[in-house]
Amino acid sequence: MIFQIKFLISKKIKLMRFKKIIRAGTIGLGFGLNHAKIFKKSKFCELISICDKENSLKKYAKILHCNFTEDPEKIINNKSINLVSIASYDNFHFKQIMNSIKNKKNIFVEKPFCQNFNQYYKIKKNLKKYKVKFLSNFVLRNHPKFKKIYDLIKKNKIGKIYHIEGEYNYGRISKLKKGWRGKIPFYSVTQGGGIHIIDLMIWMLNSQPKKVVSLGNNFQTKKSKFKFNDNVVSLINFKSGVTGKVSSNFGCVTPHHHTMKIYGSTGTIIVSRNKIELFKSRKKKSKSKNIKYKIDSKYKDKILNSFIESIFKKNKNFNIKLSDVFASMASCLAIDKSLKTQKWEKVKI
Repeated sequence: MIFQIKFLISKKIKLMRFKKIIRAGTIGLGFGLNHAKIFKKSKFCELISICDKENSLKKYAKILHCNFTEDPEKIINNKSINLVSIASYDNFHFKQIMNSIKNKKNIFVEKPFCQNFNQYYKIKKNLKKYKVKFLSNFVLRNHPKFKKIYDLIKKNKIGKIYHIEGEYNYGRISKLKKGWRGKIPFYSVTQGGGIHIIDLMIWMLNSQPKKVVSLGNNFQTKKSKFKFNDNVVSLINFKSGVTGKVSSNFGCVTPHHHTMKIYGSTGTIIVSRNKIELFKSRKKKSKSKNIKYKIDSKYKDKILNSFIESIFKKNKNFNIKLSDVFASMASCLAIDKSLKTQKWEKVKI
C-alpha cells in the first residue's frame, strides 16, 4: 500500500513537470486564437500569454487563464516562454521570427513566414545558427480529403504521375477589399493561399519545384483599396520532370474550397469541392470510382499538436520536413518575381 501511494505521488509530480516543459505564447488572435486554444488543451504545454494590438481581445486572456499584452516583444523577450506562435499580419512575420530565433524560441508561424528573398535567406541562415525548431502551418496536409489522395498515390493507384494541378479558391473577397490585406504594404495571394496547394504538390510528388512562370490580374478588386493581384496562375516545372499548375483565385464567386487534378500513367484523380473521383479507363462510357473519406472537424489542430509533441519528444518527426516548408515559400517568392519579369524564374531554395 505504501509503495503504491509513493508510486502515485511520484507519477503525479512527474506529470506536473511534464506539462510545464513547453511554455507558449501566441502573437495575433485571428487564427492565432486557435493556436492559443490548442496550447491550453495540450498535455505537453502551458499557455503563458497571448498578444494582439486590439485591446478589446483582452477578454480571451480571462477565458484562457493567461496573460495579455499588446506588445509582441513582451512575449518574444519573455525568458519563461520557449515556444512562440506567430499569427500576426504577414508584413510583421519576418521581424517577429528573427527576434524569436535570436531569443532561442521554437517558432510556429502562419504562412507566409516571409515576403521576399532577402528575408527568406536571413531566416534560413539564423535557424541554422541558433538551432530552434521551426514550422509553418500547412493545415491541408491533414485534411481528410488530401490525406486520402496521398494514400491513393502511395498505393500506386494511378501509376507514375506526370502532371498535377491545384486551385486555391478563396471566395472571401470582402477580406481583400475591407480587411488588413489591402492595408499592408504588400500582399500576395500566392503566399497567402496558393502556398497550401504548392505544399500539397511537393508532399504528394516527393519532389521540389525547379522553376516557375506566372501571370495574374486584379479584375475583381480593381476599384477597391486592394491594389495587388487577386488572381494568379502559375506553371511549375518540378525537379522530377512533372509539370504542374497552381491557381490562387481570391476573387472567385464560390464558397472557399480547394480542387486538384493528378494525372498518372494508369489513372487520374479529380478532386472537386466535396468529392474525389478515381478514373481508371479512357473509354467513353466508363465511370469513375467515387472515393469516400471521413470528415474530421479537428484536422486544422493536428499540425500544431504534432509540432508541440516534437519539441517534447526531441527525436519525434512530424509530417512536414523543414526542406518542404522552405521549398513552398521559395516557390511563392519565385512566382511573385515572375509576375514582374514575365519570365521563367528559378526556385532558389
